[in-house]
Amino acid sequence: MIRRFFLTLALLSTGALADPIAEMAAFSSLKNVDLAKLAAGEIQTGRGLVMSFPRGLAIESAYVVKAPVAKTLELLRQWSPSRHAELKVWLHGELPAKPTLEDFRKIADAPANGPVKALIAATEKLDPEKPRIYVSGDEAKGFARTQVSMWGGTLPGTVSGFWANVLLARAQAFGSGGVARQPAYSWKGETISAADEINRLLKEVPKVRAQFSGLAGSLTGGGAPAKTAHYWELFDVEGEAAFSLGATIEKPSATGAQSADVQYYSSGGYFALVTFYQMWPVEGGTLIWRGDLIASPALGELRGMERMGASAAMMKQIKQFVTAFLKDAK
Repeated sequence: MIRRFFLTLALLSTGALADPIAEMAAFSSLKNVDLAKLAAGEIQTGRGLVMSFPRGLAIESAYVVKAPVAKTLELLRQWSPSRHAELKVWLHGELPAKPTLEDFRKIADAPANGPVKALIAATEKLDPEKPRIYVSGDEAKGFARTQVSMWGGTLPGTVSGFWANVLLARAQAFGSGGVARQPAYSWKGETISAADEINRLLKEVPKVRAQFSGLAGSLTGGGAPAKTAHYWELFDVEGEAAFSLGATIEKPSATGAQSADVQYYSSGGYFALVTFYQMWPVEGGTLIWRGDLIASPALGELRGMERMGASAAMMKQIKQFVTAFLKDAK
């Protein structure tokens, strides 16, 4: 009896007996989460707090991965959505902490589809005074100075060379000073800073920010933490291809793990996207709460039913990504 009593105390002190559903309820907007249904394969999604930030939106989801927490972290870090055509992420490349131009070689292998052709046309028509793509004036001026890329492929050499240089410079800036080092750009007369966008998103979700306080501060200040995985992607934004840069930061613990995936640059569609993951060990695998925070100019123009429709569309898209991930995790 005494040994059992002290064992119980030890488990309580490590949090091993904590109720993950109760912990989730303390910071999440998801209601009536049924662990049994999630363990059976259900994915629960819902809208997060309504934001006063016009172009901000929060979506939450919960699901179970049939793998231990450490393995789930590894699977998330290594997963590529480009394996699933329905997700319309055509290229995914991992980056080292100190990337070079060669790490963006796959840009030349972009598919010769309509959205990529639209990106090519928009790039070749870049106006440094009013660039329609999300680049700074100085970056736009760089297109005229871009030499033909040394890589053969579907993209014109000047286009692949231009984007390789833009992404390289931004990835290097992130590595040296985090999101705060990202060059700002102008959109409809407003100066857009990725760090400001992320700070405004985090301000709208105080409970989530507090839950991930150990990671939230790493997103906008200082250099990238040591345990960070870097990547770039080429994906579809309503019929036009766009490039993005992202980083995943992990924080394992004795009773679970947290990670934050921050897409700190996108050439179109959105200004910033942050995805938080809280993971708990449960019978048969890992329970995940996922919170997506996005800052998109299109959202700022929506009201009422249109905004609700955008929320529903994003929930559907996130469920598609989670479904694809769970399929690969098997």
